[in-house]
Amino acid sequence: MLIRDVIRDREPYSMKATASVMEAAEFMAQRKIGAVCVLDEEGKLIGVFSERDLLNRVVVPRHDPSAMQLGEVTSKLRAVIRCDETPQQALERMEEIGSRHLPVVDGEKWVGMLSMRDLLRVELTSHGDEIKLLQEYIQQ
Repeated sequence: MLIRDVIRDREPYSMKATASVMEAAEFMAQRKIGAVCVLDEEGKLIGVFSERDLLNRVVVPRHDPSAMQLGEVTSKLRAVIRCDETPQQALERMEEIGSRHLPVVDGEKWVGMLSMRDLLRVELTSHGDEIKLLQEYIQQ
């Protein structure tokens, strides 16, 4: 299985750097997501805005989220995962940078976001398939 298989049927969530932090928080809350990719005006990936960024860069310093642009508080891009890489490679990369989210790219183009939850779902599915096979084997 490759990363493209993991994110295949999902809408790629993103916001422009010029959006307000409040708009980003509302966007994330409505979709029940913990991070969103941030794009410049040309649609180029510039970073990731997460719940942690909201807490540490907006709420704790007591900034007004309606008055701040997303680009002011977005974490710089530290790593990405390519569509043709594996979930294991994604997990290792997340561990290296200490993040639960990785933007997904296809060549130079941003195509989606991968979360730790996605990787857990892949792992559970593969174990579920193994258990089914073992049960079928035992019942024979």
